[in-house]
Parts: sequence; structure tokens; C-alpha cells
Amino acid sequence: MNANRAWLLVAIFCICVSANAGDWPGWRGPTGLGYTDEKDLLLTWSSKTGENIIWKTMLHGGGKNNADFTSPGWSCPIVWKNRVFLTTAIWTDKSLTDKERRVTVNEHHVLCFDASDGKILWDIIVPAGKIVSDNQYHGYAVPTPCTDGKLVFALFGSGVLAALDFDGKIVWREELPRLKDVDQGICSSPVLFEDSVIIPGIHELGLRALHKQTGKVKWEQKTKFRNTMATPALIRIDGKLQLIHYAGGIQGLDPATGDLIWTCRAPSSQSSPVFGNGLLYADAGRGGQKGAAIDPTGSDDVSKTHVKWENRVEGVAGGTAIAVDGRIYRSSGPHFLRVWSLKDGELVHEEKTPRITPSASPIATPDGRIYFANPGKSYVIKSGPKFEVLATNDLADGDDFTTAAVSNGRFFIKGKSYLWCIGKESK
Repeated sequence: MNANRAWLLVAIFCICVSANAGDWPGWRGPTGLGYTDEKDLLLTWSSKTGENIIWKTMLHGGGKNNADFTSPGWSCPIVWKNRVFLTTAIWTDKSLTDKERRVTVNEHHVLCFDASDGKILWDIIVPAGKIVSDNQYHGYAVPTPCTDGKLVFALFGSGVLAALDFDGKIVWREELPRLKDVDQGICSSPVLFEDSVIIPGIHELGLRALHKQTGKVKWEQKTKFRNTMATPALIRIDGKLQLIHYAGGIQGLDPATGDLIWTCRAPSSQSSPVFGNGLLYADAGRGGQKGAAIDPTGSDDVSKTHVKWENRVEGVAGGTAIAVDGRIYRSSGPHFLRVWSLKDGELVHEEKTPRITPSASPIATPDGRIYFANPGKSYVIKSGPKFEVLATNDLADGDDFTTAAVSNGRFFIKGKSYLWCIGKESK
């Protein structure tokens, strides 16, 4: 077994021992890094022919005749046992003008579906907060919810975090301090650690940890490093969990207290952490900027001591890379897939693609498959020194930048109009 895949199994065991086999409890799955331990996943699907589409359920704002602003949002589905959870945010008043929508917070929903047939079990409206996002491109339902199997934690762009039980009852609801309007929206997703749910700060505020049972503040980060775009990840470094956050630089924190362990002035903004072979990879998630590999074992400011290499990253538009077998795989804009060596940053190969949703983050399996799966055109490639496309699929359900969830051999994908379940029918 190679080192990268061995690390994958250790990461799943050490970080997510509370999750059940087949659960996808938050952004980028049980590790927060885009890995699944499931093998022999489906390669092909089609909305046109119905191939391997087990079910689809229409979402709020769905339908061919609706304008882009009614899209249910870019948050991704999560799965726990036989339940699928997701969030939407829609304007119920279709008569609002574009100008009116820019100063109006829309309606926030948390939904629960039966994973076996797509039936909606409940749909709960969470009262919105007071933060107005002038950026309709992001909207109010970008953060992906997370769950510990007892509560579902849903964050919305209006600055509201709500905890709901599995029957759909709102257990608590808290609002982030309203310091000023957030023109770029809140895109970072909540992360669970022990008895805490960790969420992004806004402007002058850093990360915050809230008690899972009450929503009250446990710790608040006092630092100039802030970011409402990138989702942190829990990664075991030298035997100890660190909360790695890309926030206008990179930082490693103690997840129990929020104390900074180390910082690095490296490019970071929209993309989430990538880790493999003992190195972090980071880039800004925007084209024309640099990517870098960092050794995360230092302390204090490691900008001059622990950056192993830097290179230029072209055409990136959101999304996150993934590390597999000592290589970094990344969509670079809608027309390229690029692969770099994690060891030295050398370009291994780049390939032109007809069309790929660049902000959908990839998922890697232990048998060497990498899924760029999303509601638009999806690619399945095989990891290795040579580029090999295993399949190309298309759901034709918009270019919303949502990432799939994987559970029990099935993909769950949130599109512009539908929630899709893709897989082989059970016999």
C-alpha cells in the first residue's frame, strides 16, 4: 500500500471514528479532504437516458422556467445512514426586481430526504439573520451543513447558524455579530470537533467555536487571519489534530482552544486544505496566482522556513484540489485539468476538457479513481503519471458549483433543479 492511501485510511479512522460506514457528514466527506473509503463506485450516468439514476427530487427554485436567482444555492448534500440533508435559500416573491433582491435576505430552508427513494421527510424554514449579501453570485445557501448523527448544523449567508434534530425541530439558532454587510457572502462550511461546531468569522472576527448543544460561544479566535470563503479541515500532524484554515495566509490551530500553532504567508482564499505525504498544498482558488506546498510541523511564522515550493496556478475559479499518490489534481478553469508533483511542484501533465465545472471539488477513492462529479459535466479519471479518462457524464442540471456526497455506493448531487441519487439499484 502506498503512503498516500495508507494515510487516507489512518485519517478516516483517527478523525471520524464517530461516523458510521457510508456516512458523509459534512463538506468534503468524513475527512474534510475529499476522500472516501468506498471502492468500485459507479463510472457512468446520464439524465438523458436515465442510466443509473435511482431517483431525482425537485428542489426549491427548480424548474426550467425559473431565472438564475431562484437557484437553491451551492451548498452540498450530506448523508447520515438513510437520511440526506441539504439547505436551500430562495426568493418566494418572484416579483422582486434585481435591485430589490440585492437588499433582501431570502428564505432559508433545511430539508431532509429519505436516501432510498428521495421522499422529502421534512422541510424547515430557519428565520434569516440581518447580514445582507450584495453578491447574488454566491447567495445565502453556500455553506454545506454538517451532522454528528444527532443534530444537523446549518449555516446561512445571512449570518445564522441553526441546530436541528433529526425530526426537524430547531434546537437552537444563533446569529453572528453584524459588523457590516458582507459583499462576498459567507461560503465557508461549519466543522465539528468534539463538543464544538466551528464556523468562520466575518471581517474583524476570526473563527468561532460554539457549543453543539447550546450554540453559545466556546472560543473566538483573536487574529488578523480571517476568511469567510474557505472551509477549515481537521488534520493529524505529528500525532496531534490541528485545525488547518486558509485565511489570507495559512494557519494551524488547536481546535480545542483556537490558539494559533503556526502561520504561513502563502496564497489562500477560496480553496480548502489539501494534504498528502506530510505536506499541505494551498492556492488562492483564483487564476493567475501561486500555489504552494507547506510543511505543517513548525511553530509561529514559518513563511521563510517551511514552504517547500511555489508555482503559478492558471485559470482556477474556486473549488479545491486533491492529493493522490504524491500528485496534486486540480481543475483549472472550465477547460483544463492539471496535475503537479506534490514533492517538487513540477507539472506532470495538463489536459484540455470540453467543459468541467471548475468549482466542484474532486473525490478520490482507494482504488485510484478521482471523481469530478457535479450537476453539469462530470469526469472520472484514473490517478497515475499518465492522463486517463474513465468516463464523462452529464446531468445537464445547471453549472451550480456543488460537490457530490458519496454514501453506500451512491452519489448524491444537488443541482439547480433537482437532488439526484446516482448508483446501482439494490437487488
